[in-house]
Amino acid sequence: MKFLSLSVTDKGLRRKNNEDSLLEMPEIGLFAIADGMGGELYGEVASALAVESLRSFVMENRTVIDAFQMNSSPENKAQVLDMLADSLRNANSKVFKEAEKRGIDGKMGTTLTVLLLLDSTGFMVHAGDSRLYMIRSSEITQLSTDHTLINDYRHQFGDYSGVFDEKFSGILTKAVGIQEYVEPEKLTFTVFPEDKYLLCSDGLYNGLADDVTPIKESFSGAFEDARKEKERIKEAMRKLTDIVYQNGAPDNVSMIMVSAFSLDEEEATGQREFIKKFDKIREITLFKELDYRELLTVMAQVEIRTYNKYDVISKMSAADRELFIILDGKVSALKGAKLLKTFRSGDHIGDVAFLSGEMPSYNLFLDKTSSFLVIKKSAFDKIVAEEPAIGVKLLTQLATVLAKQANMAAGLIKEQ
Repeated sequence: MKFLSLSVTDKGLRRKNNEDSLLEMPEIGLFAIADGMGGELYGEVASALAVESLRSFVMENRTVIDAFQMNSSPENKAQVLDMLADSLRNANSKVFKEAEKRGIDGKMGTTLTVLLLLDSTGFMVHAGDSRLYMIRSSEITQLSTDHTLINDYRHQFGDYSGVFDEKFSGILTKAVGIQEYVEPEKLTFTVFPEDKYLLCSDGLYNGLADDVTPIKESFSGAFEDARKEKERIKEAMRKLTDIVYQNGAPDNVSMIMVSAFSLDEEEATGQREFIKKFDKIREITLFKELDYRELLTVMAQVEIRTYNKYDVISKMSAADRELFIILDGKVSALKGAKLLKTFRSGDHIGDVAFLSGEMPSYNLFLDKTSSFLVIKKSAFDKIVAEEPAIGVKLLTQLATVLAKQANMAAGLIKEQ
């Protein structure tokens, strides 16, 4: 996978200076945006210090990236994400200490949103309300979360209408340098050819009145070649800046657009097939309540496996409990020579054992070549622990599936 990028930063119409800082290193796939705060020149100092600290830390730990590029194992992937999170924590420490030195503790800080693209894997760490968007197949998704008072309240309690005074609703609940320690938001996801990723400060999306339609319309479209893509992105950025200026441009406006492409037709074809599978996964009952970002989080912890016709999958000797969801195919559950049940596309296999801890007392026989989404119990527990909101949705949907199965079984018993 290859990446090209363009960036723009603008003071806007009402600010005296530009407190945004950008980092654009397409040669290693590293991009970041920081929107400083603190008044006078302190915002500029905070954002510039955070970005430079990030760059230095990542370059000093380049061996972690190299190891992942040689072997993209789950362990090496986790190490890259941990290293990137440490880079944000280190930036936080640097900005916090600089504020202490200046005698303005807690009054100088910055947002920091970091994107690292390594071949077909994306990594994000983030604190604040700058944003990372993904544009894929004419669909736009905000991958980052706004760490603001109103957004935190909405995620925890739902409706927030009438609760907050407008002037307090945008207060940041997480940022770099305001407190001695910050825990970044983290995300990994699969990168596809023709994906586009937009990092931007709040000056852009607020200047668009939080309407992402112009972003989607400006940046979606098929990749032709690098030269034409750069020209198209440049024009798209100009159009978005014009809209913000027409709306008064009250804040600094900054953005970095990254376009992913592949010159390998086989890779591009494979990724298109994966997107089809991904679209099918979105329709599975277990995942229907998840938004796109939440589904990406889950997909980073699961596997897609394909087995051939006549294969036998032993469920009685598996080292880790696993939930199988059939994407395509037909499978029979056998206990010895006895047929227990036939499963088809969309069916779950192993729900009860997955939750109860009991090992299944059957094996699976492949009636035809089939592909499965496989969730290990250890991976499921990790999602629940690290993303409680997603965990609640998954457990609720899993309970719904089990209830339907129980009702069907009760109906069959009653008929008999």
